Amino acid sequence: MTDMLNGRCHCGAVRLSLPAASAGVLACHCEDCRKMHGNYNAFIAAPVGDVVVEGVEALVWYQSSTASRRAFCATCGSRVLKEVTNAGRWLVSAGLIDGPTGKRIVRNLWEQSKGDWYDLPAVTS
Repeated sequence: MTDMLNGRCHCGAVRLSLPAASAGVLACHCEDCRKMHGNYNAFIAAPVGDVVVEGVEALVWYQSSTASRRAFCATCGSRVLKEVTNAGRWLVSAGLIDGPTGKRIVRNLWEQSKGDWYDLPAVTS
């Protein structure tokens, strides 16, 4: 495994890399994630300064709540990033990562908002 995880949006207009040592996968079940992704969304958290984004001009940012903003690719619509206001970290959509990540879900967020059509994914420590 390399020191970096690399990924891209569906069309490849946005490419990113983040340290392989970044935290494990967070599964968010909030209503916003369910509406945008059709299910829960899986993120890998990393400090903003540790995430390298190429094709930033293809990103469209919008304020999705009072606490966060999100970015998607203007060409293909892939959900790329979520930034929790004032947290200093980006949540990178785990599905964008190419190849194996070596990560597992380490935490479920907003469990009380999950859809009734699925069980919470297992968490590993």
